[in-house]
Amino acid sequence: MFKKSSFWLMILISIMAVAFVSYSCAKKEVVKEEAAAKPTAEAKKEEPKPELPKVAEKPKEEAPKPAEAAPVEKPKEEAKPETAAKPEEKPAPIDLAGLRIQFAFDDYNLSNQSKENLEKIAKWMSKNPNAKIQIQGNTCDIGTAEYNLALGDRRANSAKKYLQALGVSADRLSTISYGLEKPSVPNTNEENRSKNRRDEFVEIK
Repeated sequence: MFKKSSFWLMILISIMAVAFVSYSCAKKEVVKEEAAAKPTAEAKKEEPKPELPKVAEKPKEEAPKPAEAAPVEKPKEEAKPETAAKPEEKPAPIDLAGLRIQFAFDDYNLSNQSKENLEKIAKWMSKNPNAKIQIQGNTCDIGTAEYNLALGDRRANSAKKYLQALGVSADRLSTISYGLEKPSVPNTNEENRSKNRRDEFVEIK
């Protein structure tokens, strides 16, 4: 009886011992897990978050300036076709015979009327640059032929000098004296003789 009781006691003690050992091991493992878990959690808490690299801020782009308007080119005027050269207009003809000038007896000075006639001739010649004239000096029949020939020359040169003073080139003017040889009317009276004391103008080539 005693042996049976001791046997079951031993079994009970063994069971209790095993249970105790199992409990102790399990507790130790739980403690170890807790201990292992705590520093990990704490480590997680203490571990600083990695700082993200700062992205350099891009400089603000300036708003594009409005493009300057290109200068508007004015349309070029179309070249006008060259007009055909107009033919040179010939100056109006002049009545040189009607512009003869008269002189006083034995005189070669120019009267006011003579100067007016010479100015008309000079104006006509300025408009007709190719024109050339001959100035013919004449006298009445009083006096010798030689004297009248010299007097006619002085009368012709008086007119030439005045025309030159008005701007007519000397190479466009020539003179000749006929003296008493070419009367415009017969020297029968004083009225006719006064008409023969003259300079006449003839256009020459």
